[in-house]
Formats: sequence, structure tokens, C-alpha cells
Amino acid sequence: MSSRALFGLERVWLAADRTGPPFVNQLVVELDGVVERDALQAAVDQVLPAWPAARARLSGAVGWARWSDDGAAPRVVGPEPITLDRGPAPYELSRLNHHSGPIVEWVFGPRPGGGTVLVLRTHHAVFDGRAAWALAEDLGAALRGEAPREVRFHGVMEPPGGAAQAAPAADAPLPTGASSGVEGASWARLSLSTPGPGVLARVLVALSAAANAGALLFSIPVDLRGRLSESERRAAANLTGFVRLSVAPDGDVSVVQDALRRATIGTEPLNALRTGDTVRWVPLWLMESVARGGAATAAATGRTTASGAVSNLGRLDAGVFDHADCRGRACFWIPPTNPGTPMFVTLTGHAAGLELVVGMPNAYGDGGRLEGFLARVGEEMAQP
Repeated sequence: MSSRALFGLERVWLAADRTGPPFVNQLVVELDGVVERDALQAAVDQVLPAWPAARARLSGAVGWARWSDDGAAPRVVGPEPITLDRGPAPYELSRLNHHSGPIVEWVFGPRPGGGTVLVLRTHHAVFDGRAAWALAEDLGAALRGEAPREVRFHGVMEPPGGAAQAAPAADAPLPTGASSGVEGASWARLSLSTPGPGVLARVLVALSAAANAGALLFSIPVDLRGRLSESERRAAANLTGFVRLSVAPDGDVSVVQDALRRATIGTEPLNALRTGDTVRWVPLWLMESVARGGAATAAATGRTTASGAVSNLGRLDAGVFDHADCRGRACFWIPPTNPGTPMFVTLTGHAAGLELVVGMPNAYGDGGRLEGFLARVGEEMAQP
């Protein structure tokens, strides 16, 4: 058995899992062809020895908490009904237990119109999107009978020196108006033809224009692996920082793109690591209470610390799942949702275009607001 200390930033996602459970990554892969349960289980078993983090479980409290790799093995669930255009489907509501495991599961089911859908669900405290995709690539290789690559469980990025920046004031507008107080969360998917260069900047402007609430303040995840040594980049952990960017409805895409570039290569993304380190000794129940208080303040005042999060996972090749008579068609990410985040958007590129998925708490997306917002985003993205 191997173990490592709980990474400070991972505590933030454990708190998010308490505030808006389940807070998980969910990668959806559409395949032509049938994947049998036995073949999927065999591939999962083959990958497992190279991925000790897939069996992670947490023990200990606050700053003494540690992950060890002796938790329950990833499970295969299905066949389940899986939706491709909106959700949640029932399987999405199942929590992943970080105390005992499993923190990874593969869900499979028939694809409407023929074929198979696979969904990789990973606990966000141990896997960010990049780590989850690396695991998915190895599963695809195993389905073809290829050996997985070794993935580190030890060694994660330590916070740089310096104090964490203060949290921003709750002064950003809500993208779809006032909270209705309805519980739960929903998501909807929009498939677009590839809109050319500057995709993320174009989407940010389109989101702001669709909201028609003035400039929106976005929280944008930034992968920190480029700042690690080559041997550490395949560490299974949440190694994602953030930058914040205000974008006007009539923003110039080239200006937004330049601002994004400068922000992501600067020091701001590292602030997430400093923040994670400051909460190392804060009980999760207290972090949950603070988060719920922030969500309640946003609902009461109509102002929040960030109008939404937008995660660009880049171009992902569904062909990594090609095997036997199966061919990958497309893949996309279902956004994790949380009461304190009015909107969470994921972007996934592929050969045929771009998958844009918007997740919202029902308090901000009910009554057709989510669908109407997504339709307006599509109209904005169609502009030349």
C-alpha cells in the first residue's frame, strides 16, 4: 500500500462535494458498436494496477488527512439509460465515497440510434479533467489489448511561497437572473461546428452576450501540469488553478484572447494552490458552511463572486476508444454543479466540431431559463 498527504487544493473539492453532491467529473463517450460488460470489466481490471489513485480512499482529519490506495476498486455499472442532450440521468446522482471508495466508476448503456455510451465518473478531489482523460485513454488502450502507462500517485505540486490573494467581492451579476430557490441541478448540450481560432474567447463573449446582464466575471480553470517536471505531469491529482476574467457582451474576441493568454501564463493560477494550503487545517463542515452562506448571499442579493466557470478541455479524440468493431464518435464533459456557481460550462473539441455543455443549479436554470440561455449562446456563436 502507498499513501500521500491530502493536497491542500483537494480539500476545496471535498468541500464542494459536501455542498453540491456529487461533485464529480463525468466524461461521456459515444461509440458506434457494442461494448460488452465483460470486455469493459476486463479493461478496467487491466488498467487498475497502473492507476493506484483509482483506488484512493481518505483517512484522518484536517491537516493529518491522507489518501491511500487500498480503497474499493472502480466499479462497472450498467446497462443504464444515458442521455446525450440534457440531464441529469439517474446514474449522475450517485455519490462516489472518498472514505471507502470507489471514487471511480464506468457507466455504460445503449446509445439512442445504435451503439454504446460510456461514462467515466471520477471524484473531483482526486482527479481533475486532465487526469480523468488520461485514465480514459488507458481504458481505450486496454480495450485494444494494449498495456496502460504508469501513473504516479505520490508527488503533487506544492504551493508556492507568498500569501493567498483575498477572495473577490460578491459583485458579479448572475447570468440568468434571480434565484427561484428550486433545488437540484440540470445541464444541456449544444453541438457546434468548430468556430475557428480563439474558441474560448469567442465562447466567453457569447456567454456574456446571451446573459444580457452586463459584463460577466468568469472563473476559468488552468491546467498547472505545464509547470511540473515531466515525471510529475502524470500524477493523479487535482492540479488545476484558476484565473478570473471580466468579459463584456460586446467584447472584442482578440482582446479577450490576449487577456486570457497573459492571465494563464502569469502567477494568478497559482493562487488556487495558496488558497488550498490556507484551508489545510479548516474542518470540512466549516468550509461547507461558508460555501452555503456564500450561495445564500448570492441568492438574496443577485450578486456573486463569479458569474460562472468555463472549462476548456481542448480537443479530445474519441478515436482513442476504437477497438474491434467499435469506433468513437464524440465525447463531452457533463459539468459538475454547485449551489455557489450559477453556471458551469465545459468545452470539448473534436474532429467534427465543438461540444458546449452548460450546467446550472435549478434555482437559476428552471422554467426554461437554461434552455433559453443555451439557445441564445448558439445564436451568438453563429454570428460571423
